[in-house]
Amino acid sequence: MAWYSSGLKFTCKLCGHCCSGEPGYVFLSKDEIEHISSYLGLAEEEFLNKYTRLIDRGTYYDISLKEREDYSCIFLSDKGCTIYPVKPLQCSTYPFWDYLLSDKALFYAEREACPGIGEGELHSEKEIREQLDKAKKRDNYRKIKK
Repeated sequence: MAWYSSGLKFTCKLCGHCCSGEPGYVFLSKDEIEHISSYLGLAEEEFLNKYTRLIDRGTYYDISLKEREDYSCIFLSDKGCTIYPVKPLQCSTYPFWDYLLSDKALFYAEREACPGIGEGELHSEKEIREQLDKAKKRDNYRKIKK
């Protein structure tokens, strides 16, 4: 039985803490690249050149959104996420990430960064597991090295 079997409270406060503060990656799938490009009215290649970076994985590259010098997401503005309606799955499943749910203390320690953890809407274990499954089934878009 999971430690969160009775569910977890979380409501996004749109504070942007999870989108800034530390270096990190927001990996993209092919579908996400298509959706975000279309939402921005850009050709995919233009979107990739302007807003993403290649993360070297040895024989291939994963594609991640760029960050600003302060490590905030390239799409974070003072009004929040500028691509919120088409935000990547990695963003929409937060804080129900495998590594955060691996330990109750770790999950609740994340409250220091996220004021929405432990607040508002109660998400059932079933909902949480669905978020985890979505993340596990998603494929990063990879670019093979030449």
